[in-house]
Amino acid sequence: MRTTIIHSLSIFTILGLSSLFTEIRAQEKVKGIALELTSSQRIGGVSIKNIRTNTIVETDQEGNFAIDVQLNDYLAIEATGYEKDTVFVYDYGVKRIYLNRLNNAIELNEVYIERMTDSRLKAEIDATKLAGKYSDVGQERGGIRLSPSRIFGKDAKKARQNYKLLVEEQHKRVIDRKFTTDLIQSLTPLKDPELALFKEQYRPSYKFMEQASAEDIKIYVIDSYKKFNTKKGK
Repeated sequence: MRTTIIHSLSIFTILGLSSLFTEIRAQEKVKGIALELTSSQRIGGVSIKNIRTNTIVETDQEGNFAIDVQLNDYLAIEATGYEKDTVFVYDYGVKRIYLNRLNNAIELNEVYIERMTDSRLKAEIDATKLAGKYSDVGQERGGIRLSPSRIFGKDAKKARQNYKLLVEEQHKRVIDRKFTTDLIQSLTPLKDPELALFKEQYRPSYKFMEQASAEDIKIYVIDSYKKFNTKKGK
């Protein structure tokens, strides 16, 4: 009986240690840099808070920081004179966080859009979608009425152009975060330059990636690699 109790305790101890080691491995220190969106100047004194753990660090004078995270954590970003923002941790690579000054209107272009955090990108998509609407909803008589100024106005046209760019960037990020080099190399022997060619030729659609499970994406990579090899052999 005593031997059974000791054996059971040993199993629980091993399981407990295993769980602890798994948790330690799952949490890593991510490094990053805080920069101003329009000028790319580094920003010191930025507060970086892990929302899950409530751990807070500040960037140094060069805008550098390091903080313990797990995948899928959110970091809350605050700095005096800048808009608050959040960053989603989807990998352990170096994070470049671009902050926008309060009340600073920016001229959107592809470079600025690429620098935006996900939350900032989402906010800009919502704003430009509203600004580029073709119609107004009537409050007094009800119904919908077309607005010539919204259809033909310069600002509305620009908003619709920006909206398209913003949505394209959002879709690109969804694909890039799932159709990764690490995933492809774990399933195929591809290396550059063939790897780059494969990623370009068999880049999946946003519609597929939005709905696909992790297993669906693995099957897609394997099937695409077979097609890639067949083409190469011709």
